[in-house]
Amino acid sequence: MTFVESETNPLPRAEGRGATDDPVVALRCAASGVELALPLGARRWILGSRGGADLELADPYVSGLHCVLERTGARAPLTVRDRGSRNGTFIDGIPVEHAPLRPGALLTVGRTVLVAVTARSRGRRTAYEQLRGADPALVAARDQAVRVAQTDCSVLIVGETGTGKELLARLIHERSRRQAQPMVAVNCGAIPHELIGSELFGHERGAFTGAATERDGFFVEADGGTLLLDELGELPRELQPHLLRALETRRIRRLGGASERAVDVRVVAATNQLDGLGTEASPLRLDLYHRVATVVLTLPPLRERKGDLPELVAELMAAHAPQFGTKVVGDAAWDTLYGYAAGGNVRELAHAVARAMAFGGAVLGPDDFLPPGQRLAATRRAARARPRRRRRAGRTRGLPPAPRRARPAAVRAPGARRHGRRAPALSVDPRRRGVSRHAEVDLRRQGPGLGHPA
Repeated sequence: MTFVESETNPLPRAEGRGATDDPVVALRCAASGVELALPLGARRWILGSRGGADLELADPYVSGLHCVLERTGARAPLTVRDRGSRNGTFIDGIPVEHAPLRPGALLTVGRTVLVAVTARSRGRRTAYEQLRGADPALVAARDQAVRVAQTDCSVLIVGETGTGKELLARLIHERSRRQAQPMVAVNCGAIPHELIGSELFGHERGAFTGAATERDGFFVEADGGTLLLDELGELPRELQPHLLRALETRRIRRLGGASERAVDVRVVAATNQLDGLGTEASPLRLDLYHRVATVVLTLPPLRERKGDLPELVAELMAAHAPQFGTKVVGDAAWDTLYGYAAGGNVRELAHAVARAMAFGGAVLGPDDFLPPGQRLAATRRAARARPRRRRRAGRTRGLPPAPRRARPAAVRAPGARRHGRRAPALSVDPRRRGVSRHAEVDLRRQGPGLGHPA
């Protein structure tokens, strides 16, 4: 058998994660955006918190010589080797001792998260970096998304409008093996009910009035990648069984078609309809809910993570600074923003910051962020969101405090006038001090001994 190089077929290029041939040229801090350059060529770098490290991090949870990054050639992949660090080295949330670091991967050392970037991805932030905040609920959802991205489990993202559900879905796609394939986002609430079947599964020519040509649906467009079904609760219940079958069999049929087609799609669903979710009262069928909710990720609203407000505002203002210049938020404006966060979410906050940067002066005031009407509503929401004062111990509703006098009190006889003739006084037993009028009637029924005649 003769080997002829010109007649030999090359091996197919690997798909999914790591499909790109671009080498990692830098590590970018997800929190600050600072990049640590990794020049091409055979070299070794020591990452740690000690002064002698090649890549020094100011993180008290990073060991002095935490890990080693090594490249054996100009186009060789970058590898990471842990140096027996105290808190360990993690890639995409998984502890490692020696593993390759691919483009887009998240390298976690101590409490610092570093993103592996290539020459083409420099200056382009990942979805992980755009989900800013240190709230424990947000951090938990973000870390769980990184872990679940390693699998093909169906994911349901739950959260109010404007909390970042699509951004979290994009994070899952970017960290999955399907990152080189398309991600298709579908808003189920924006599609007319009579066209949802055609949009999802496609249609043949002549399947209905106006179908002049055949068309592939969103499932085919996302084949090999990720399909985001946003606002899944808006999907009509009569069409939910068709979606359930497609998710279970991974096969679809066009409207008017005679045969089925296999699709390889990772489904991520999102909904903002939280009432009764997972019960019969939900607009989402129980069988469909259990099919898409293999993993449930919950995003907290902004009113529950007000500690992230300064970081979010600074991030949004920095995005508009090249166009409108650097500006400062005044103290009165901060009070307005904290009140606005009681009812709005990150999307509404972004619009308010954009308005202030466009029309405000060097120091931004309350009117720059919100018009007077919205500002009044924000103030009222902030007042309602404040915790109510608790009743002091020992005070009972309906029973006033006992009088300080030790001698028996005098009460007006029944039927006496308030003015004019003086009413005869009746002696009251000390045990009845401070008793309400309704309780007094009960005391009368208990018989003599309590100050009333038998």
